[in-house]
Amino acid sequence: MARLVKHPACHQDELADPPFDSWTSPAGMPIAHFHRRGDTILLRFPDTADFTIRPGCDQVACHPAPEADPAAIDTLFHNSIRPLLINHSGGLALHGSACATPHGAVAFVGLSRRGKTTLAGACAKEGNPFLTEDLIELKRSGDSYEVVPQRPVLRVFGDTADYLRRSRQGDAAATRKVALAANDALPFAAEPSRLGAIFVLGPGEATGPLLSPMQPRQALAEIMQHAFVLDIEDKARVKAHFERLSDLAEKVPFVALDYPRDYAALPDVASAVVDHAASYRT
Repeated sequence: MARLVKHPACHQDELADPPFDSWTSPAGMPIAHFHRRGDTILLRFPDTADFTIRPGCDQVACHPAPEADPAAIDTLFHNSIRPLLINHSGGLALHGSACATPHGAVAFVGLSRRGKTTLAGACAKEGNPFLTEDLIELKRSGDSYEVVPQRPVLRVFGDTADYLRRSRQGDAAATRKVALAANDALPFAAEPSRLGAIFVLGPGEATGPLLSPMQPRQALAEIMQHAFVLDIEDKARVKAHFERLSDLAEKVPFVALDYPRDYAALPDVASAVVDHAASYRT
C-alpha cells in the first residue's frame, strides 16, 4: 500500500498546461485536475493540495496549500488517492459507503450529497456495523466479492452528527464535516464481509423507502459514475477496469433506492435495506 509523504506547504502556482482529466461537482464546480509530468501524474485539488503520483511507486508526495487542514489532506489521500491507485493496480474501488448486516454487506453509491454516509451511519445505529465511508474497496472471492473495512470513522455534516450521536452539540450543519469515531452506539465491522447487494441512491423524491432491482446493464451504467481511474488515456488499464466493473454488475445485485431525506424515516429505510439484502442471501 502506498504511503503519503507530506512536504512543506506552498502556494499553488498556475500550471501552463491544461489538465488531461478533471473531476467536477454536480453543480459544475472544479474538484480536481489531472496533469501529466513525464511518468508521473500531478493531481491538483485547488486551494488544498497537489499530489504527485508515480504509478507503481510506494509513495505519494503531497504539497499542501498554505493553511490547508491536515485532516482534509489525510482524507483526500485515503478516500480519493488510494482508490485511484487500487484501480490502477488491478483492484476495484468505488465511491460510496457500506455496512455489514446478518445477510452480508450492503453498499451505497450515488451522486454527491445523496446521503451515502448518513445511511451507513443509520444502519450502524440500528445494529449493522459500518465498514467504510467514501471508499468501497472490493476483493474478488470466488464468484462473489468482499468489502474490505477501512477507517473506523464516519465524516458527516453537523446535523447528521447530532442524529447519529442522539445529542445536539452545536456543530455547523452545512459548513464543515464532523469526524465521528466508532463506538458502542455506532459500531464498526473490522473484518471483511461478503457483498450482498449494492444500493444506488436516488434524489429523495419518494415518500417512503422505494426499492427497485436493476438489470446488469443499468447497474454497469450507474457504477461507472462511481469508480476511480487514474489515467483515462491508458487504454489497456481502462479496458481492464471496465471489465472488472462489468463482472461486478453481473455478479452482485443492484437496487435503485429512494427515500425521503428525513431523519425520522431513516430507521425504516435501514430496516428495508436489511430485509431486502436478506432476499438475496443464498
